Amino acid sequence: MTFLLHGILNKNTRYSIEEPILEKSRGIYLALLSASHGLNHFYQLLIPVVIPKITAEYQLTNFVAGILLACFSLTYSLLQSPIGYLSKLFGRKRLLILSFIITSVSFLAIGFVDNLILFALLFLFAGVGGSIYHPIGMPLLSEFYKENRGQASGFHQTGGAVGSFVAPLVIGPLVLLLNWRLATAVLSTLGIALSLIVWFVIVEPKQQVKEETKQQSKGAKTSVKMYSSSLVFIVAAMIAVTGLRGLDSFANQYFIYGRGITNFAEAAFLFSMLKIAGLFSSPLCGRLSDIFGRKKVLIVLIVIQSASIYALTATPLSILAFPCILFGFASFGSLTITDAFLADITPREYVETIFGLHYTASFLTSVYIPPIQGVIIDSYGFDASFLALSALILFSIPIFLKVKTRF
Repeated sequence: MTFLLHGILNKNTRYSIEEPILEKSRGIYLALLSASHGLNHFYQLLIPVVIPKITAEYQLTNFVAGILLACFSLTYSLLQSPIGYLSKLFGRKRLLILSFIITSVSFLAIGFVDNLILFALLFLFAGVGGSIYHPIGMPLLSEFYKENRGQASGFHQTGGAVGSFVAPLVIGPLVLLLNWRLATAVLSTLGIALSLIVWFVIVEPKQQVKEETKQQSKGAKTSVKMYSSSLVFIVAAMIAVTGLRGLDSFANQYFIYGRGITNFAEAAFLFSMLKIAGLFSSPLCGRLSDIFGRKKVLIVLIVIQSASIYALTATPLSILAFPCILFGFASFGSLTITDAFLADITPREYVETIFGLHYTASFLTSVYIPPIQGVIIDSYGFDASFLALSALILFSIPIFLKVKTRF
């Protein structure tokens, strides 16, 4: 896999003689970054997959369940921006390893506590670990692949899709076999294992900026339009991603309590169908955006997301997997293009900071969307909350149209 990616992505890439380590290790770095991205997504979905068990055990309302989900997302989102800055001070490799250690310890402890307040505190701590990856991973990848960034971003996003797809498939049966507490404890070991691999395999490159790039960046500081485009883009992306955050939070709740699926593993399987298309849509949509333009492909995918969320509420249970797969195709494709799109319009010197702001805004939706959804579900039902998500994401389209870009 590593050599295949190396061959595909290096075909048209020009290297700098200042980066001998990068030239030899691009394929390995892409594979490890994709694996790290996948495990980050795996842990991100662990709580939403088991939340029906927690809800039943403690007799929680959907609003309270939404608050618990928001605890993880609060630190996960707010720390994205400072992490982008801290990576320059302490190094990306160290922070990446710290990310998985914190997350693993948190989920290990979650399996051994029996108090909602402690759950909330541990979810907050797990969010700290989870917040570290995104501000480090995509900027690093954007340095390795400048010529065909959309395709590289697609393969990287596929790693995230694998983690998202595998998470419910693994967690569902494991919860039935052990119970949700032991399952979280067992799965916490994955982060420790990957952190050891990163420690021994990755040799972190020096973050170098050529003099000509510095001059361009100095000029960019005075370009209000350039930074305005990045900020407008971040607002649009934040709105567009609310559909994904909302479904991630309450999909398993919906399948079990909204659609009456009694087998936990079957509900988790349907959850995985929301992710399976990301295995191929990310590189495909990334490539299409390289050819036809980021903006055009992104808008089409947003419309597909909206339509598929509506279809979830109207499709018979026997074929419910089809709108799930369609949504997954569009959502992972959108994530890929937004990452590449933002890298295109952001000055290189500030890419870590801008990506930190982007991911903060993106994941902040996971803080306020679940409680709001919980209130709507408790008052009006699951369908009403999903229809609201379907309508909301369409408002991102006119904002994306205002973004200035050469693509």
